[in-house]
This record gives sequence, structure tokens and C-alpha cells, in this order.
Amino acid sequence: MEVSVVKSLVERLEEAVHEVIVGMDEAIHAILLGLLSEGHVLLEGPPGIAKTYLAKSFAYALGLKFSRIQFTADLMPSDITGSLIYNRATGELEFRRGPIFANIVLADEINRASPRSQSALLEAMQERQVTVESQSYSLPRPFLLIATQNPIELEGTYPLPEAELDRFLVRVVLGYPDSTTEVEILSKKMINGEFVEVEPVCSREEILRAIEEVKGVRADKSVLEYIVSLAEATRRHERVLLGVSPRGEVALLYASKAEAAIEGKPYILPDHVKSVVELVFNHRIIVRGGRLNPISAREEVSEIIKEIVEEVPAPR
Repeated sequence: MEVSVVKSLVERLEEAVHEVIVGMDEAIHAILLGLLSEGHVLLEGPPGIAKTYLAKSFAYALGLKFSRIQFTADLMPSDITGSLIYNRATGELEFRRGPIFANIVLADEINRASPRSQSALLEAMQERQVTVESQSYSLPRPFLLIATQNPIELEGTYPLPEAELDRFLVRVVLGYPDSTTEVEILSKKMINGEFVEVEPVCSREEILRAIEEVKGVRADKSVLEYIVSLAEATRRHERVLLGVSPRGEVALLYASKAEAAIEGKPYILPDHVKSVVELVFNHRIIVRGGRLNPISAREEVSEIIKEIVEEVPAPR
């Protein structure tokens, strides 16, 4: 297995994105994990910290078909998936594909749409297809959904349901950058303005090849048992109302395989699991009373995950 292919691809993508993006290393890494695992990424943070700019820059660096869906309160499911349109010339109904039919889809401010519109993404995220009037249509491959959302306390937003959150491979919670980074951001804006100019650094075939290489990364049975033990510990924790599901365990396995491949390893080490576990688990755990204060709940979840990683023995 040529995991060096994955490592080379990742290095080129990181370099290209950093041409226009300052910092945000964790978010860039999370998007790479999603791409290589064929998972999806949720970027959460306050307005104005370049969540959308990052997603667009990454999409341009990949050189794949890209579409952006601006989620608003009046967005309808058909605005995402597409709909049947009557063709006067043929006298038949034809399916007009919506913006979800792209390789990289940016769901911008996803929590500003109603739960009904949000649910239109569930089938696409899990099964890589959409169904309209009993007819299923496959999405292109690779398919990566990058969603951004503002904190749910802000006016005019809807919290994502647990079923939808669970379908995101990873969630990155972003804060404001430090002052040094902000000065560097302003310096780049002085030169580039708002125009995103990122040249593609890879081909679709190369990306699909890297994805296949990640699938071939091996995991010892002891590592699989370690992943299960981490998930079970979240369910037993006294401060947790809802712990990590088996789907979360699978997500941790896939993210760990991608992490190993990025490091050029053909097998998963316990350190690979530890390095991605918070990204995978942080949106899958609901603490008691967490809905009353989501901000403090996020901090509490982070503390719980760190406790569990320290307490659950890792295999040697």
C-alpha cells in the first residue's frame, strides 16, 4: 500500500490552502480527514472568522465540482436536492438536479434553515444519493459536505437534530484568532482582498486513489477494542445523558485510518485514535442540562473526553 501517496497529497493541499488562509490548522486537518474518509465536516464558530472562506479555498485547491448552498429560513428541501420540472418540448417530467450534486458542497450557515430543510441532507450524507418521487439519483464521487454554523444562541437559528449531527464525521469548534494571526490576516487582505485565488493541486483520480489507500490501512483487534472502550466510557459517565453510538465508533475508526495514512503509516496506532477522538466525539455526546447552556456544555464535553482518554487504558 502506498500511503506515501496520501501524505504527498495532504502536503500539497495544506500548502495551497495556507496561501490564502492564516492559521486554522485544526480545521484544515479536519477537512482532510473528512475528504480521505469520505465523511463530512461541521465547522462551528462565531460569524466573521473565515469558515466559508476556508471551505471555498479548500474546494478550489481540490479542483473538483463545487457548489454553495446558503441556508435560510425559507429554504425548501427541493432547493437542495432538485425537483421534477415539466418539459414542454417532450411533454414529460424531467429531474433537474439541485446544488447537492457536486463533489464539494458548502452548506453555509446550516442552522439557519428549518429542520425540514436540514433533513433533506440526511440521505445524501449517509447513502450518497437523493430520492425524489420514489426515484433515487446517485451523487458524484468523491462527495464531501462542509457545513458551517454559528452558535445556536444567536437569533434566527435552529439546533441541528442529533440524527443529523451524528452523520458528521468530525466537528471543529473555532474561536477568534490571536492578535498576531489577525494582523497577518489583515496583511493578506491588503494584497488579495476578498478574492479566493487557489490553483488546483490534484486531480479527481488522485483523490480517489488516496481514498482507496486509506481504506487499506489496517487496525489490530486491540485497537478496535480500544475504540469500543472509549465509546462505552462515554455512555457510563455520570454527567452524560447520551453517549457515543456504534456509528460514532465507526467514525472514529475511519478518522483514525485517515490520520494514520496522513502520517504515512499503513496501520493504526493508539496515538492516532487519541489525536482524532475529540473531533469525532465532541458533537455526539449530550451532557445533563447541556441544552440550557450550549456553550458551557461544549466545554464540559471536551473535559469529559479528555478524562476518558486518560482513564481508558490504551493497547501497547
